[in-house]
Amino acid sequence: MLRRYTWESQKKKLQHYKRRQPEASPLYQIVFHSHDELQYVWESRFQHEYGYLRDEVTKTFNEYLNCGILAHGAARVYCDSCKHSLLVAFSCKRRGVCPSCGAKRAVKFAEHIHSQVIEDVAHRHTVFTIPKRLRGFFKYDRKLNTILFRAAWGALSEVLGIDERELAAIFTVQTAGEALNFHPHLHGLLADGYWKDGVFTRFSEVDLKAIEDAFAETTLAQLHKQELISDDDVAQILSQDHTGFGVWLGDPFHDKESEQFIARYIERAPLSLEKLSIQDDIVTYITKEGAAHARPAVGLPKAEV
Repeated sequence: MLRRYTWESQKKKLQHYKRRQPEASPLYQIVFHSHDELQYVWESRFQHEYGYLRDEVTKTFNEYLNCGILAHGAARVYCDSCKHSLLVAFSCKRRGVCPSCGAKRAVKFAEHIHSQVIEDVAHRHTVFTIPKRLRGFFKYDRKLNTILFRAAWGALSEVLGIDERELAAIFTVQTAGEALNFHPHLHGLLADGYWKDGVFTRFSEVDLKAIEDAFAETTLAQLHKQELISDDDVAQILSQDHTGFGVWLGDPFHDKESEQFIARYIERAPLSLEKLSIQDDIVTYITKEGAAHARPAVGLPKAEV
């Protein structure tokens, strides 16, 4: 007689779905106990530095609190063979706050980029940064991010000596630094060459300093055109040995694993749960450099959901 294996007897031997528990994470505790108060204290404590509290922010927090919680909706998954069923909680699909949805978004982005967008050629990871004194303009007017995209694209085209239509690159803007400080910058995936008459030619050498200078000049010119900085500001920045503008270009790579890793990286969520902790009413966030940024967290009992 064939032995009948039930789900209960076999599930411990198999890799199977296990519901995550977002309500147990430090981030959930912080948002759960603070998101209502945030709306009342924003104007007096944060508006002078970050501008008005957008409706999108409060909506994102509210939907994040429902993400992965069975009480807020779930889908039933059923197996015809073993007759086992389970519930999979709905996700919020919001970017910027939810680490789970952010990670899933990055994976889907990477798969799409690798299979549908980039050609089978070598690529490089590139980063464009701007001085601290200019970052505040981008904090209050997100439309200015377009300046960074156009300046980076134009600088690469100009210095590499190719038509903008022949340049192959993907850029994303990230506004958070390693320590969750406001730091608008571009991450990109750049094809290590260009197409001419159907033939792909690799770049022989890349003058990073020239790209940096072109990127700086275009960005400053556009900010000046918007009447955000003066002629004296432009002259002062360009006269410095270190203008604060930066361009970084990684080594070429040509394999699926690297392509997907970089694509996930440039679309990554700004906050990592692995770096966040709460102990004795102190919220601590550990940066890559090992520095701990700690703040008191008043009244954070375990959330009841």
